[in-house]
Amino acid sequence: MTTVELPAPGTYRIDPAKSQVGLAGRHLFGLAPVRGRFAIRAGTIQVADPITDSLAEASIDVTSFDTGNDQRDNEVRSPRYLDADRFPLIEFVSGRVIQDNGTWKLTGNLTVRETTREVALDIETASRADDGFTVRAHTKVNRTDFGVTTLRGLGGSVFTLTLDVTATTAHHP
Repeated sequence: MTTVELPAPGTYRIDPAKSQVGLAGRHLFGLAPVRGRFAIRAGTIQVADPITDSLAEASIDVTSFDTGNDQRDNEVRSPRYLDADRFPLIEFVSGRVIQDNGTWKLTGNLTVRETTREVALDIETASRADDGFTVRAHTKVNRTDFGVTTLRGLGGSVFTLTLDVTATTAHHP
């Protein structure tokens, strides 16, 4: 069940200590499940009135990729896959917020290894907190769309990304 409580208009900062991007997919010819996560390094959300004019941007730390398997994690961060040394960040910049058949979506551009593609994040839940809000959203991506083509037949191509974000009111000095 989707529960979306729209946040109050204002500027918010993503709290990296309370936010992450989960990854779920399959590897080994699609037989074995794999789950991992990335840390969100930084981000800003500007909630507008109307909500459809809101903007969001986030930087995801490629070097933080973790599945609990050091060998796999190092391989994913290597030049064969995400190339964390050359491309340490995955970037998201929103385009628009829409409501489609009762579901809220945040569309925008996702950039991985200098390749940008539009994605639509389905907002599963959102709730207000004293000094901000939390939101959970997901999308599916195909790694080959972003130029990550190593071991096409062996490694999984389609992954579900789940964002768990806590955003707090941005205080300006």
